[in-house]
Amino acid sequence: MIGSSKRRRVVGAISLLAATSLVLAACSSGDSTSSSEETSAATSDSATETAEEAPAEAAESSNELTTAWEQDWAALGLANPGLTPTDAGIVEVDTAQYAKEGPFTIGFASQGPTNSWAVIYDETLKARAAELGVTIEYAGADGKEDKQVNDINDLVAKGVDAIVVTPMGPGIKAPLERAAAAGIPIILCTGTVDTTVNVSRVDRDNRLNGALGAEWVAKKIGGAGKIVMLPGIAGVPTAESRLVGANEVFALYPDIEILDTQYTNWSPTEGKTITEQLISKFGDSIDAIWSDSGLQDIGVIQAYNEAGLAIPPMTAEPLNGFLKLAKENNVEFAAIGYPPTHSADCLNTAVAALEGKPVSSFVNVNVPIFTNEEIDDYVRMDCSDDLWIPAEALSDELLASLKLC
Repeated sequence: MIGSSKRRRVVGAISLLAATSLVLAACSSGDSTSSSEETSAATSDSATETAEEAPAEAAESSNELTTAWEQDWAALGLANPGLTPTDAGIVEVDTAQYAKEGPFTIGFASQGPTNSWAVIYDETLKARAAELGVTIEYAGADGKEDKQVNDINDLVAKGVDAIVVTPMGPGIKAPLERAAAAGIPIILCTGTVDTTVNVSRVDRDNRLNGALGAEWVAKKIGGAGKIVMLPGIAGVPTAESRLVGANEVFALYPDIEILDTQYTNWSPTEGKTITEQLISKFGDSIDAIWSDSGLQDIGVIQAYNEAGLAIPPMTAEPLNGFLKLAKENNVEFAAIGYPPTHSADCLNTAVAALEGKPVSSFVNVNVPIFTNEEIDDYVRMDCSDDLWIPAEALSDELLASLKLC
C-alpha cells in the first residue's frame, strides 16, 4: 500500500509475523482489565528464535539514532533548526548476570488498553510471546501512574524473570529499583524513567518527534502566528518528551504565540471537547495546531466542522481514522509515526537479556513520516479507523479476516 516518495522516509520498525494474531485481539477482545493474565506457547523450538533475532548492537543503535536526527527533517522538507541531537548514551550491556534456563515468565507492566494504539501494542507483545514460548504476566495500568506502582510490586512478588514496562510516570522509579535489586532485568518499552537500573530502553526519540512537528508548523505559518498545543497524557514520558521537543523549536520563533496548551489524554472525545472550548475562546484566530497524535485530532476535525470554521493545519500520527477525516476534509497535516508493533522488540530484548546475550542500552524505533500530499499512499478507506498505518506486516486477506479491513 505504500508507494515511493522522495520526500517520505518510511522504515518499518519491526517485520512481524507475530502480527497475524496481534490485531485479532485488537478488534475483537473485550479484555480491558488490568489483572494478570498468562500467555504461553507449546513448542520449545520457537524459544530459540531470539538467537537469530537479537536486538541491534550498541554501535548500530547509536548510528540509527544519529541517522534519524540527520535525515528525518528532510522527510518533511525541513532542516534541523539548530537543536542538539538527543544523547542516549548508547552502550552495549553485558547481561551474563541474568542468564538462566527457560522457559521464561516475563512481567508486562503496560499502559493498558486505553486506546487503539495501546491495544495493538499489547497484543503484539503477547503474540510475540506465544511465538517464543514465553509466559506473560500482564498488568495494565489503565493509564494511571499510581496503579502501575502497585502493578510492578505485584509482578516482583510473583517472581517474574524480567519486567517489560511502559512508564506511566516518575512514581514507578522506586519499585523498578527494588525489582532490579532483586536481580530482575528491566526493559523500558516506550518511555523513560529517571533511573539507571534498566538494562535497555526500546523507544523512539520522542523529543525528535515533537520537534519535527513543531518545525513543520512553524514553516507552515511562515514563522509567525497563533497556535495551540494538544499533547497526550500529562506526566507520561512519551507525551512530555514530545512536548519538550516542540517547545524547544517554538522558542526559536518569537513571532509564534502559543495561545494555550491542553492535555487530551489521547482521546478523540476529549480532543473534541477541548477544541470546542478553544474555538469558543479564540474563534478562527488559531493558525495551526501542534498535536502529538492522530487520536485527539479526530475530535479536532469534528469540532471545526461543527463550528463551520476552516480547519487549520495540524500535526498528527498515521491513525487510519484521522487519515480518513483528513482526506475527506482536505486537512493539511504532517504525520510522524510511532508504530505500536515495536513492543515485540521490547520482548525480544528481555528474552535476549535472560539468555545472557549482550543488548544495546537503547534501541531506536524508526517511523513513517509524511504529509497530506502523500495521503493516498497511506490511508486505507476500506479499513477500520483503528488501524495504525502502515500495516505491511498484514496481508489484505488477513486484515479482512480480522475485521480491520
